[in-house]
Amino acid sequence: MTNKSMPSPEPAGDLGQPELAREDAEAVHRVIADAERGFNENDADLLLRHVAPDAVIVNAVGIVLRGRDAVESATREGLARGPLQTATAHYRLSDIALVAPDVIVAHKSAWSSAEDARRGASPEMNAHYTFVRREGRWWILRRQNTLVADGHARA
Repeated sequence: MTNKSMPSPEPAGDLGQPELAREDAEAVHRVIADAERGFNENDADLLLRHVAPDAVIVNAVGIVLRGRDAVESATREGLARGPLQTATAHYRLSDIALVAPDVIVAHKSAWSSAEDARRGASPEMNAHYTFVRREGRWWILRRQNTLVADGHARA
């Protein structure tokens, strides 16, 4: 019996994924910046600008919203009458990966303020995003929000 050597595994972080172009990373950062600004200014149109028509979003309280119309209805209601009306947020995007030529996944941490993030407070919410490129631009296709229990998160 001969002992054949096995090929060494791919180094961590290099799993054969396509390389993320700087302009694509910048584009998804702009999508998140628009969402943050839309949230902070109670601007539903800006918040919804990058949501794909066939998006599926799980909001912070676990409600599954299927399709842009459902997302729009919940967003407008939350900004007009719900707790989101007076809330503010600061977002930080990380772990951005191009997993296919037109698909990016990313992680977003959220705080009530930029000051909370700067002073090192744990995020109050985390979100996982799937972006898809269609017709030359990036859309939010999927988003899963999770509120973080006090003292249990790291950015």
